[in-house]
Amino acid sequence: MLTLIGGGLAIVIGGLWTAFVYFFPTPEHKPNPPQKQIEADCGSVAIGGDVSGATITSGSSGDCPKPRP
Repeated sequence: MLTLIGGGLAIVIGGLWTAFVYFFPTPEHKPNPPQKQIEADCGSVAIGGDVSGATITSGSSGDCPKPRP
């Protein structure tokens, strides 16, 4: 009888642990949020991501208005 209770308790504890790990994953197992597309327009500068180690893109398209004299 004690073996049956101990075995059942082990199964219940294992199931609870599995559910806990599934619903509360550690930060390194969470999926990354989708990255946003950043574009510079008319000679401006755009920074995507954190400022440290960021990618800087300078844009110049042909449809920019010409500066006034």
